[in-house]
Amino acid sequence: MNNNAVISNNAHQDNFFGELKRTRFEQYNDSFPSTAGVPAGWVIDFKGELHQWNGTKWINLAYNYVHPDYPLTNNPFQVDQTNGLLLLSQILTNDSGHVIKVAGRNLTNADIVSIFLNDAIQSGTYTWSSNKIKVYIENLIGQSLTGALIYQPGGYIPSAVEGSMTSPSPVTASVIKSGMVWVITANGWVGNQPVSIGDHLIANADSAGNVPTNYQIIEKGIPDIVDATDSVKGLIQIATDIEAIMGTNATKAMTPKSTKAVLDAKIKSKTWQIGDGTSVSFPISHGWNTLNVDFICYRNADNRKINVSCVPTSVNDVQIDVLAPLTPNEYRITLTARLD
Repeated sequence: MNNNAVISNNAHQDNFFGELKRTRFEQYNDSFPSTAGVPAGWVIDFKGELHQWNGTKWINLAYNYVHPDYPLTNNPFQVDQTNGLLLLSQILTNDSGHVIKVAGRNLTNADIVSIFLNDAIQSGTYTWSSNKIKVYIENLIGQSLTGALIYQPGGYIPSAVEGSMTSPSPVTASVIKSGMVWVITANGWVGNQPVSIGDHLIANADSAGNVPTNYQIIEKGIPDIVDATDSVKGLIQIATDIEAIMGTNATKAMTPKSTKAVLDAKIKSKTWQIGDGTSVSFPISHGWNTLNVDFICYRNADNRKINVSCVPTSVNDVQIDVLAPLTPNEYRITLTARLD
């Protein structure tokens, strides 16, 4: 048995209610081990029987406890229910706290409706009927159509004079309606706002006329766009791979290509197959010049994750130790490191 194959836990181990399989306790056949400084709860195998240290003495856990039988005088849940919903309405216990009676009542459809259904209000307690939900959604869709953006063919030629505005011409209606949209086809002015070819003019009021405050301008022309910052939208330049790896430039953006270059330079990962039929120790050379190496190990036969001992022996090497010899290429182990 390989004495190096030890995983040390300086902490409580919580398996989140997972089963502890293929595990054996420490075995003692001659005498109990020393309990100096040992807290209560230590469990060992002493001469084939489990014993627990309770803080004062060893307790033999091999003695079986037979729980007393308290038959129920009534249990309606032993019978299949053919209608309604059977709810637990009473639990009766004796002086020792053991259950001696269980009672229930049927919850009908009418009960459920009266408890949960209420079409009159919106709340976090009640729900609506399918008919109420249908009406609500139909009304909501109808409201969302009100004020929809309506494209106006022909475009819009703005005023050539700063401070003035030419009224756009509606096409889909006889008068201007809120939500009408025109594409600006010439450079000019909408009041004191400069506009460029390709900008959009949107009416935000009915009968908007030639009042600039009754319109919204979007998609401003390129000349008006400023350099982008962390708080302002604008133009941005692409970083080179070297700039991305250096990580000091605060004004250029990374692409998928430069992002891959950073990950390739900073994150190292490689997988080895281990196992030769006889060895229990496996030295691996990764060449990454760091002691901060993580690992994950799987058994190839079923892809089950396996815990093994992995110890860095230098900045470029680690050693894997297991309890018993591995068959050829039985495990695959992946080493990962983040370089500064």
